[in-house]
Parts: sequence; structure tokens; C-alpha cells
Amino acid sequence: MMSLMDRGPDGAQVLFQQICAGNEQAFKTCFDLHKAELFKVAFRLTKLQDIAEEIVQDVFMSLWISRRHLAKVKDPVAYLYRILLNKTAAYLKNEANQRRIIKAAALQYRQADVNTTEQTVDSNESLRLIERVLDQLPPQQKIVYKLSQQEGLSNDEIAARLQISPHTVRSHLSKATTVVRTMLKDRAIITYLITGSLLMC
Repeated sequence: MMSLMDRGPDGAQVLFQQICAGNEQAFKTCFDLHKAELFKVAFRLTKLQDIAEEIVQDVFMSLWISRRHLAKVKDPVAYLYRILLNKTAAYLKNEANQRRIIKAAALQYRQADVNTTEQTVDSNESLRLIERVLDQLPPQQKIVYKLSQQEGLSNDEIAARLQISPHTVRSHLSKATTVVRTMLKDRAIITYLITGSLLMC
């Protein structure tokens, strides 16, 4: 199967322009053309198949989320590999912290008697995604979200700890929660599109 590089810069740019316009078939074509190459690079760097697959999915999730900007991309191949390398670097940097969060979350779900495999997998994937989203938030929004959602502190307790007003806490928490929910929604969309593409192979 041809890669984006084999299609030439003009063909790749046309494909990106179509994705920019929200063309799901163009997105699936892009995924089919480049998933294997991206996976090889991610696997060589991480040495873990499941992580490499997840990173590739994250690459295409980012591609879909930022699709409105793709028409301006002059080198689609370099753009894809830059996303891949950034996400791989982020994984390698945050692996230890992510594993700690996932372990704690898994314990919490077991205590809540949530025991099905699918639910556990979904929870772990969501937690990893949330952690990556939080890394992109302004520092104080990230801190407020973690204190509220991961440590269970009330708005007043967070305000006292950070020495800010409860109103500011509510504002930070609202903004952070909106971003996290949006990213999880986009993750669901991208998973649907990629799954559909795999089923068509």
C-alpha cells in the first residue's frame, strides 16, 4: 500500500485539505496509508506493542482534533512524524507517573466492584488520556483539577491550600473539566473512525 510519501507532496496536501474539511473517508485513507510506518517507529522507541498502538491512535486523534489547521501544512509526512515523536517522548518521560496513577485508579475501581475487563480497559485508557490532557493545561488549572478529582478535596479546601478564592477554584475547575470532557469525546470519535477503518481492511 502506498504511503503519504509515495503519493507525493501535492497528493498528501490534498488529502490533508480534505481532512481539514471534515472528510472522514480522507481521514481513514490517511490512517490506512501511514499506520504501519508510524507503528514501526513507535514500537522501535518504546519496545511495547500496546503502547506503540496507543501512540499511533493518539497521533491520529491529534490529527482529527487539529484538522482545521491541516490546510496550512506544507509537509504532511513531517507533520505526522513530528506528532509521533512528541507523543513518544511524552510517554517515555511520564511513564512512571502514569503507571502510578493507573495503579491507584485500578485499586479504586476494584473497591467500587467494577470488575469487567472492558470497563477496566476503558478506565485505564481514559486515565492515561486525562493525564496527557492535564499536562497541557495551565499549571494552576492542572493543580486544581487533580486536588478535586484525584484527592477529593472540596472547593473550599482547595482554596485554603492554594490561598486563592473559592470562586477562582470553581473557575479553574470548570475550565479544566470542560477541556477533559472535550478530549474524551474526541477520543470516542477518533476510536470510532479508526475502528471503522480497520473493519474495512
